Amino acid sequence: MTTRLSCRDIELLTLAGEDRELPAGERRLVEGHLRGCARCRAFAADRRALREASAALRWPLPPDALVRATRRRLEDYAGRPASLPTWVLVALAVAAIATGLWLTVSLSGVTPETTLADLPVAGLAAVLIIAQNALVLLFAPVILRKVRARRGAAASA
Repeated sequence: MTTRLSCRDIELLTLAGEDRELPAGERRLVEGHLRGCARCRAFAADRRALREASAALRWPLPPDALVRATRRRLEDYAGRPASLPTWVLVALAVAAIATGLWLTVSLSGVTPETTLADLPVAGLAAVLIIAQNALVLLFAPVILRKVRARRGAAASA
């Protein structure tokens, strides 16, 4: 770090110092700059005043009826699997199968000597594979919960 910092650097270090303890070198740079810069001293004082004022705020308590209703709804939903429409599962399966078939057909002439530049569909194939994987990763937790819930229901029946 340089020995001379701009006011913007000092502001950033002041903000960083709110979240973590600054290393001794940075702290000395900030303190030295604050001694000679009224603008940065005012900024640091304003930040300190904001922190103190927000710490002194008392957050209102929610009404008892709201707390009871929220707890009741949470208890109602506890253990319930997340519902996923069947059409989403079908769409994911169709997308996976279609992508696999399309890649099998379009890349059937690929040999070990073939480079990506030789493949006219390489870019599109990569985009489709990435999109398919993104969809699967996005819905995987929901799908797994649904499958596990069905297995659990079948086992208990």
